[in-house]
Amino acid sequence: MKISADSGGVKLEADGRKIGLDTREECDLNFISHAHSDHVSRSVKRVVCSDGTASIVAGRYGLEFRRERPEGFELVPSGHILGSTALLIHSDSGRILYTGDFCTRDRLFIKGFRPPKAEVLILETTFGSQKYVFPDTKQTIKESLSWMSSQLNSGRSVTALGYSLGKAQLLCAMVEDLGFPVYVHGAVLKMNSLYSHLGVELHGFVPYTEAKAKGYLSNGPYVMVSPQTLPVNTMNARFTGWAMDGMTGADAAFPLSDHAGFDELLQTVRKVNPNIVLTTHGFSENFARILGEEGYRAIPLASHQMRLSEFT
Repeated sequence: MKISADSGGVKLEADGRKIGLDTREECDLNFISHAHSDHVSRSVKRVVCSDGTASIVAGRYGLEFRRERPEGFELVPSGHILGSTALLIHSDSGRILYTGDFCTRDRLFIKGFRPPKAEVLILETTFGSQKYVFPDTKQTIKESLSWMSSQLNSGRSVTALGYSLGKAQLLCAMVEDLGFPVYVHGAVLKMNSLYSHLGVELHGFVPYTEAKAKGYLSNGPYVMVSPQTLPVNTMNARFTGWAMDGMTGADAAFPLSDHAGFDELLQTVRKVNPNIVLTTHGFSENFARILGEEGYRAIPLASHQMRLSEFT
């Protein structure tokens, strides 16, 4: 079995098939872990993904794939965004777990990743540095709502900044009970509609363009949910794991992340209990080194192409 990093994802050759894991290149089978644009390719046709991911991809990009359900492929909810999954492959060489982007923390309507056991773990390590240990999610939400309430009650409007698919829907669910009007960027409104179709009710939010055209923005303080700053006079709060770095270009920043933090990555490896860990993305080399110090066989995949027979 051969594994290599490819086109932003991972390419796996096992049991006589070439399998693309979040890659741009068409393979015998292509797994799409979730519907963010950097994981979706227009060039692939035979796809393994969840119903939720297929629905969002169709609604967001207008793409419909030939969905495959091959024997030995198990989708495991990964807790990143709605519809996101890890992939557990039952192969002749043992169980292979590819996490894709994942998060083990429960966040409002998103349940965290519960990893299964596997002999080979291909691990996303975006935040694989010791400085990215995220605080308790409920406390982060409480602190951010307190900050926004303080601004709103002082007559200042607030823009909550987060990417339009995934983070913005969490923000909409967070702010709708603050007691102030909530307006949303058009891209957020579209994703809210897709989430509502999949059972997460996010109806009733007024689009920014309508609020501006009808003069709502001058009626008093409000909350805007947007993936980008808008030409309005608001206090800006950014919601991202990179808030741990303290450099976000906003008035406030809160470390609400849809990725696993450093400690969660370690916990995931311990729960999976693999024979070998292949790290990919972010701090892959740093995290592989730390796993090596803990006694695991760990290799950063970005700079390697390997046959697993070399390690078994």
